[in-house]
Amino acid sequence: MQISKVRIQNFRSIHDLIIDFAESNVFIGTNGAGKSAIVDAIRIGLTRRWGQRGTGFTELDVHRPDEGGDPKTLPPVTIEIHFREPSAGAWDADMVADLDEIMTLDGGKNLISLRVTAPWNGDKESYDTIWQFLTPTGEPLTGKAQRATNLTGFFKYVPVFWLGALRDAADEFTPSGHWGRLLKNVKIPKELEAEVLKTLAEIDAKVIGADKRLSDIAALIGEATKVAIGEGLGGARLNMLPLAIEEMLKRSGVLMRHEDLRPWLPLDHQGQGLQSLAVIFLFQAAVLQQLAEVEEPGTEAVFVIEEPEVHLHPQAARALWERMAALAGQRIMTTHSPYFVQHVPLRDLKLVRLRGGRSHVSCIPQHIHSLLPWNDNVQKFVDGAKVQKIFSRDPDTGCVTTSEWFGEKLEDNLVSCFKDDADFEAKKGLIAELRHRSRYLPSAEEERELGFHGRRVRGEIFFARRWIIVEGVCEYLLLQAIGRAAGWPLDNHGVTVIDFQQSGSAAVYPALADAFNIPWDMILDADKAHINCRKQILDRGYREQDLKDRVVLHPKDYDLEACLVADGHEKLLREIMAEKGDKSNLNCPLEEFISRLRNRKTDYASSLAIKVAGDPELAKTMPKALVELIERLKKEG
Repeated sequence: MQISKVRIQNFRSIHDLIIDFAESNVFIGTNGAGKSAIVDAIRIGLTRRWGQRGTGFTELDVHRPDEGGDPKTLPPVTIEIHFREPSAGAWDADMVADLDEIMTLDGGKNLISLRVTAPWNGDKESYDTIWQFLTPTGEPLTGKAQRATNLTGFFKYVPVFWLGALRDAADEFTPSGHWGRLLKNVKIPKELEAEVLKTLAEIDAKVIGADKRLSDIAALIGEATKVAIGEGLGGARLNMLPLAIEEMLKRSGVLMRHEDLRPWLPLDHQGQGLQSLAVIFLFQAAVLQQLAEVEEPGTEAVFVIEEPEVHLHPQAARALWERMAALAGQRIMTTHSPYFVQHVPLRDLKLVRLRGGRSHVSCIPQHIHSLLPWNDNVQKFVDGAKVQKIFSRDPDTGCVTTSEWFGEKLEDNLVSCFKDDADFEAKKGLIAELRHRSRYLPSAEEERELGFHGRRVRGEIFFARRWIIVEGVCEYLLLQAIGRAAGWPLDNHGVTVIDFQQSGSAAVYPALADAFNIPWDMILDADKAHINCRKQILDRGYREQDLKDRVVLHPKDYDLEACLVADGHEKLLREIMAEKGDKSNLNCPLEEFISRLRNRKTDYASSLAIKVAGDPELAKTMPKALVELIERLKKEG
């Protein structure tokens, strides 16, 4: 069984946070946003044995809305972890029977809810830790459900394996680390053990006999036995090799090399990146062994891994996701790496942001649910149009749900399924609202497109505070230059510029921004192409009021090049283009020159951006839409 939902209250930077969980969950965001607080709440809630002295939370864990708050009088830390059956009968029957006393039913599906609280106990001068299993409405179960044996039995089915960001190969590859726990289960046949020990004794004798000084050293040390009182003659001999298989295993280590031509070297002689990766795979091996020893049907691991990409170069960070996704169990991770994020499915990302001193989480939902009843006409439409991947029947409510955004044509098809209903107009409104709310959901094609075209921007954009969405690289370069000239570099203020023509579409980035609660602005040319861009956004389910004050056009019917010329920069642009090697740009007809600019956008824009970045006065004369946006953002801070 897997975690379906977590509610965390009054824990560190978290005031009150409810998070839905999937099989893979990757928490991203800036430092201090609360990612570690989220995973720590889950790890602590599912690994400690509550009620024992010295376990639980401290006053440093209590959320304080301001510096003057007293943790002892503030509301206590509360963590609720819910496990909900994905479909009726999906959980192992033996596990359900074993956990019957803490299992409840919710909408025909099994549910287990655990609440952990840590109120201050003035008499004990410490925080009590209280665990409770809950009803579907959040009330504590009573009677046998609160027996300590239930908690132990519950933990048995939800083993949590945690790997922190500050992992150290020197600690993990030791007898007390994961390495030692792996080796404890190594079984050597008795016959082989005897043969190995005999061979070791022979080699040991040869080594010692190779130099008389070794025998002399042993004889001198053996004099100690003549001083000590014993029942007979003693002595000493040197031991160069292990005396037992257990000792040999304890001395074992790992040698690695990057390629065939490189020498084998101990792990501690390798770089930090390779050591970090080795720890991850050691961790995986230890977990697999532990799970193999568990014979309880229904047991499913929860992996909590912080920053798996630590110390890795970009290519390795990108490749690592595939290995993390292959872990057999529920995966909860944090990362700061835009390279690691590039391969993570969009719906697995959970963006953590700090607002007003409190952590907030935004993500793309798996589905958008409606109150629209599923009927035979809907079933025929879905089967006939082969849109099962988009529309489905919610098993809990029997209503229409969607997993992707859908356009006006599919909206019309859905509407026709209810044309004979008495409340047709009401259902038509429900369909329009469903389409509007589904605009956040990327299609499978968009996922692929962003994965291919958006590799350059895909990772970093989710770490930004704000997005500016533009058509091409020219606007990208000029916005960066204007910001620098104004003393407000965009990167320093968490603003990312996305040029969608090279990495997606006009509609997908506004949808992603809204799904992750990232403010956005869009600047478009005023030529005929902008009509198509606007149509893409509206067809996705946006309404005109959604775009008000967000989408800005260049004046008249100008594109960027025409706008620059109209703003008085013809002479400067001709000089820039002439410097590129073609002097005819200085005097060719204006229409032809503008056409050349459009055909060599990067050439002129890169040079113009350099001049603009170093000249604040020139920057102020750039196209009004670009300048006014930077001025507004700078004013807003």
